[in-house]
Amino acid sequence: MKRFKFILVRNFVGMVLLVLAIVYAAFNMITNRYITTEASRELARSVSSMEGIANHTAVVPPLSRHIQIMPRDEVFENIFVQWREVNPLRQLMLNTDGIIISGDNELVSPFINDDILFLGNYYVNNRSQFEDGAMVRLVGEQKAFYLTSAKLVLPEGTLYSILLYTDISSALLFMRNVNRTLGFLLIISAFVGLLISVIMSSRVQRAVLRLGRYAEVIGQGRFDEKVGDFEYREFGELAQSMSAMSHKLSTYENNQKQFFQNVSHELRTPLMSIKGYAEGITENVLDKDAAAYIILAEGERMEELVNQLLFISRMEGGLDELRVSSLNLHEILYDSAERVRILAEKNGKEITFGFPPAERAIVTDEEKLHRVLGNILTNAIRHAKLAIKIAYEDTHEGEVCISVENDGSLIAESDLPHIFERFYKGADGNSGLGLAICKDIAERLGGRVTAENTEHGVRFALYLPQAVL
Repeated sequence: MKRFKFILVRNFVGMVLLVLAIVYAAFNMITNRYITTEASRELARSVSSMEGIANHTAVVPPLSRHIQIMPRDEVFENIFVQWREVNPLRQLMLNTDGIIISGDNELVSPFINDDILFLGNYYVNNRSQFEDGAMVRLVGEQKAFYLTSAKLVLPEGTLYSILLYTDISSALLFMRNVNRTLGFLLIISAFVGLLISVIMSSRVQRAVLRLGRYAEVIGQGRFDEKVGDFEYREFGELAQSMSAMSHKLSTYENNQKQFFQNVSHELRTPLMSIKGYAEGITENVLDKDAAAYIILAEGERMEELVNQLLFISRMEGGLDELRVSSLNLHEILYDSAERVRILAEKNGKEITFGFPPAERAIVTDEEKLHRVLGNILTNAIRHAKLAIKIAYEDTHEGEVCISVENDGSLIAESDLPHIFERFYKGADGNSGLGLAICKDIAERLGGRVTAENTEHGVRFALYLPQAVL
């Protein structure tokens, strides 16, 4: 497995080298194209001027002499004089000159030097390359040229070749000097890039290692440890997220411990009762019918507690998925009341309704809504004196508020903030899970549940959105 530092250094240096290599290649390509294009233009213009002068059609300055029938050397000299007059030097590096070659391959130019001899010999030995005015690049030991040729017919009908050339040596020398500079910059940039990437990667590596050690500390259950500050904001934000996670894990662990302690306590009480009455039956010291009734009641209590614990476990484990559908709210409320009607009648309580006759649709999870309403109604039946009223209304926030109000004793002000906490039991409380489950389900459905004292008793309100997405 490759180390992060190595990958970062390699990629950073590689990027720097790639950029400089692209600049190097682009410079050479553009410069070569420029040299070729400019040489082609200069040679084409020179060919046009030379042919015009030779054929008496060139535009000649007033002081120039027209070609006359004169000795051959004078004709050539006159052509070159006029050509240089109409073609002054226009380039810093690309200057055009010419050579005249006879049909017998003799150099008859008035100006002869080593370059002219070299170019003339090359033309004589490679005439086929210059057909149709082609431009040829010739590189010697110390110089480089672009060449082209044209035909020159003197008044007496003698045919000569004009070899026009431009020396690109200075341009190529300039390009080589720039290339050496770019190569030097390439090496310096690679070294600087390597140094910068090593420094940066070392800092990043230290930050990552600190976060890794902090993660190990959290994994060991030491949630009070602090990771400290970081130089880079992104790592600081990650550290803050890990600290928040550590706090949540600490809270969760404490809640789990408290949860298991409460579960053990809640299960111990009915188990001890069942065990005690069972022993009484075995020893024939208790009435069997009365003892059996108590054992059955405690068993039902344990069953309800276990069902509630299993439901909480599924909720927290993400196993209890939402099954959303469009529901008739009237039918849901009537059905929920019907499910607890026998319990209400057995305790002498009456359930009434207070909502408009027009049916109302809501999009939510039917099973979870029934469980919330069942828990709230069961709690209301246990605490009501005579009546429980079910109602609903639409709020200004676009929610549906389902309320269950009973005429029982008021909840102590000290208990109101805690009645939805797990295993918190107020006066005449049962297991301390029913209302906690209501709160969890309401939040799962995107809503909330509240409790408040009223003039007539206690009112529980379930707020749900119009649709659960």
